Amino acid sequence: MTKYIEDERTELKRELIDEVKSEIIAFLNSDGGTIYVGVDDDGSTVGIKDDASKDKVDLKLGNWIQEAFFPKPSGLIQYYFNSDDVLAINISKGINKPYYLREKEPKPSGVYIRVGRSKRKANDDEILRMIMESHSYSYEDDISEEQDLTFKSFERTLEENDINLTPRLMNTMGLKAKSGKYTNLAYLLSDQSEIVVKVAEYDSEMNFKIKKSFKGSLVNVLKNVEEQVERLNDLRVVIDGSSFKRIETKSYPGASIREMVLNAICHANYFIRSNIKIEFFPDKAKITSPGGIFNASMDDIMNGVQTYRNPRLVHVFDKLGMIENFGTGIPRTMESYKNYGVKPEFKATENFFFVTLPNVNYLKNDSITDPITDPITDPITDPISDLGLEIMKALKLNPGINTIKLSEIIQTNLPSVSRDMIKNELKRNLTVYVEHRGSNRNGGYYLKSKDDK
Repeated sequence: MTKYIEDERTELKRELIDEVKSEIIAFLNSDGGTIYVGVDDDGSTVGIKDDASKDKVDLKLGNWIQEAFFPKPSGLIQYYFNSDDVLAINISKGINKPYYLREKEPKPSGVYIRVGRSKRKANDDEILRMIMESHSYSYEDDISEEQDLTFKSFERTLEENDINLTPRLMNTMGLKAKSGKYTNLAYLLSDQSEIVVKVAEYDSEMNFKIKKSFKGSLVNVLKNVEEQVERLNDLRVVIDGSSFKRIETKSYPGASIREMVLNAICHANYFIRSNIKIEFFPDKAKITSPGGIFNASMDDIMNGVQTYRNPRLVHVFDKLGMIENFGTGIPRTMESYKNYGVKPEFKATENFFFVTLPNVNYLKNDSITDPITDPITDPITDPISDLGLEIMKALKLNPGINTIKLSEIIQTNLPSVSRDMIKNELKRNLTVYVEHRGSNRNGGYYLKSKDDK
C-alpha cells in the first residue's frame, strides 16, 4: 500500500468535498499537481471501497469539470482509482489562466493559487498578471503612463558606442509605438524611471554595513550596480608556502555575481511593483528579482534554454556591449563553482526568482588559524610585499645565507633593491617567518619551522 505524502505538488483529501474544487483551481493556476481523495492528512489510506461510492464520486467530479470551472479545463484534468481504491486527480498546469470558480467570477473570491503546500486566494495584481500572460501581454511594448521622458543618461551611453539616438532608432528599438507614444521600454531607459535596484551588505549580526539604492535609466543602473557589486566581491590573497606565489580568490568566483545581476535586471517582471534586491551576507549573496521563470522550467534554464521576458531590453544591452554570451548565465555560474565543493541555489515562485551564491572564501575563514606552520606546504594569509616573497623564496632554496648573498640573488629579479632595503624588510616585516641563526659574522637567515614559533 502506498504511503502518501503532501508537498508542493500533492494534496491529500479524505473525501471529495466542495473544498477540492478550489484545490483544483489552485493547481491549474500554478504548476499542476495531484490530489488524492481517500487519504487522511497523515498519509494513511482510507480509500473509496464500494462501486456505488466510486460511481457517485466519478459523476460528481465529471460534473465539476464541465460546469464548476472557467475556462473549461478540457484535457487538463485526468482522474482514476488506483490500486489502493484512492481517487487520483492529475491536474496539468493551465494554459488559459486565470482559472476560477464559475459561480465566483475572476476575482479573488474565485481564483486560487498554490503556494508551497497550501492554496490561497489570488490578489487583484496576480489575477491581472495571469490574464496578461495568457494573452501574451508584453510590458515592454505597452504604452507608458509617463510620456514626459528624457534620455540624457541613455544618450551618453549610446554616444560612447558611437550611436546617435535618432527618431528612426527610437522606432526600431521599440522606444516608440506606431502611435508615436513612448513605450514602457522607453520608460525603463529614461531618466524618469522609478525602477529601483537595492544593494545591501550585512555583518554577522544582520546590521547594515552598506545600504544603497540605484534608480534612473536601467543602462545607468546596471553600470552602477555592477561597480558596487564588484567592490563587495572581496578578494582573498593566500601565498602558497611551497612556491611563494600569490593565490587570489574572489568570494564569488568567475563571472558568477555579474551574470546573476545581469540576469535579474534583464528578466525581471517590471509590471510587478517590487524592487530587485542584491544582498551580501558573510557567507553568501542573495539576489531577488520580481517575476518567476518565463516560458520555461527550472530544468530548462539550468541547461541554458533561452527565454526572454524583455527581449527588446536584452537587445539594447547587447547593442551597447553590456552582455557577453547572453543566455548562458546560469550554466556559466554553475561552472564557476565546480572546483569549490559548493553550488549556487536557484528557486522560483510564481512571482519571484531567487539566486543564492555561496561565498567560497567564507568556507576557508576558520580553516587556517596558523599563518605558516611549515616552510614548505602551509599557506600564508598575512599581507607580504613582493620583496618579502622574493626573500622567502631565496631562503627556501638557500637556507643559511647572509644578506650579501641574499642581495645578489634578489637583485637578479629586482635590480633596484639595495641591501639596506633587504635588511629593513627582514627586521620589520618578516620576523614571523624568518630568523637569524649564528653569529653576526658567520650566521645566516632561515625560514622558521613550526616548532620555532
